[in-house]
Amino acid sequence: MDLIANLQKIGLTRHEAVLYITLCKEGELTGYEAAKLTGIPRSNAYLALAGLVEKGAAYRIESEAAKYTAVPAVEFTRNMRRELERVLDYIEENIPAKDERFYPFITINGSRQIVHKMKNIIEQARERIYLSCSPAELEHVRNELAQAAERKLKVVLITAEPLEHKGFQIYIAPKQPGQIRLIADSSHVLTGEFKNSGDCSCLYSQNENLVNLIKDSLTNEIKLIELGKSGGNGALS
Repeated sequence: MDLIANLQKIGLTRHEAVLYITLCKEGELTGYEAAKLTGIPRSNAYLALAGLVEKGAAYRIESEAAKYTAVPAVEFTRNMRRELERVLDYIEENIPAKDERFYPFITINGSRQIVHKMKNIIEQARERIYLSCSPAELEHVRNELAQAAERKLKVVLITAEPLEHKGFQIYIAPKQPGQIRLIADSSHVLTGEFKNSGDCSCLYSQNENLVNLIKDSLTNEIKLIELGKSGGNGALS
């Protein structure tokens, strides 16, 4: 993905993105100079420069011939980040919640979306997290799990290799890459197949029946691991 495409993702038009990059490189320019350097038709260049000023990406310098200069990238991105956070906070606080008595079963397709869902479930957890997967899948959410442990959440992992982290309760068992079972707060479940590339899908739900099914599955797995050990019955809370 190139710089112009990323600038478009934060709200600039293609002409505005091209002109912003040009202003950053060249410094102060008149509309005529900016149009000549970029090859953008003059009328479109003036509209795009006005758009940059309105969006906080450029300043208009009043002189005999009006000139434009870029807002420094560090300042511009900081302003955009601040504004975006304000907008996202407003949406999160004010969007109406769906009123449903029966939670649906949602299929999450693709490795990128599955990893996003795992991270969100872990970040939104308030009490406990149980995750059964191979070290390969674990690596995608290791930082989020560490942060959960720092928030004093109970973090229980069933995986194939020991991890050095004082906040984790770890059970070692053979794990082949490709399967995930994640449950948080006895209310959010993600289970299914994971691949770093290619087609894969996981099932997500807050449905009580699925939650209980995965809880029982993980409880039984922990009990089997503990058969040769002393203490604890391995039950999930």
